[in-house]
Amino acid sequence: MSGEASLRPEQRLQRRVIAYWLVGGALTTTVLTGLAWFVGRPLLVEHWDKWSSTFDLVLAGACFGLLAITLIEPPLAYARWRYAFLGDLLLMRYGILFVEERAVPVRRMQHVDLVRGPIERLFGLATLVVFTAGNEGSSFRVPGLGVTDAQELRDRIVEARGDGRL
Repeated sequence: MSGEASLRPEQRLQRRVIAYWLVGGALTTTVLTGLAWFVGRPLLVEHWDKWSSTFDLVLAGACFGLLAITLIEPPLAYARWRYAFLGDLLLMRYGILFVEERAVPVRRMQHVDLVRGPIERLFGLATLVVFTAGNEGSSFRVPGLGVTDAQELRDRIVEARGDGRL
């Protein structure tokens, strides 16, 4: 299978996935930092005699660090994400520090779903979820697809499968 070594996924996600990831991350960050600052901090101040303003600074730094990660991660993830459906393989490459490449043959795919949460619908995006036979990585997601692109990719996978079992 030396030909497979040269297969590289080249299709990009929709650029608006960056805004989608930013909104989702901002919601999560807001909840986590709010809980830390407005629930965790008062409990620690009340029940831990050694609490000092230094710990306030450390907690504030952690909250700002989480915010920084929330703002930096989406554009970096977008820059790395690639996918393609070539022949009977779904190829994906993603990750920031640790880059993962996957080549999933159609014959291992059990079924394919399209997922569109409320924020995804707001941005006109869909996530293709593929369930495969086996234990490790028995499902994976291709996020940030335009709705039409996700439907076409799903239909191509079903067609390549040939038996309508997806």
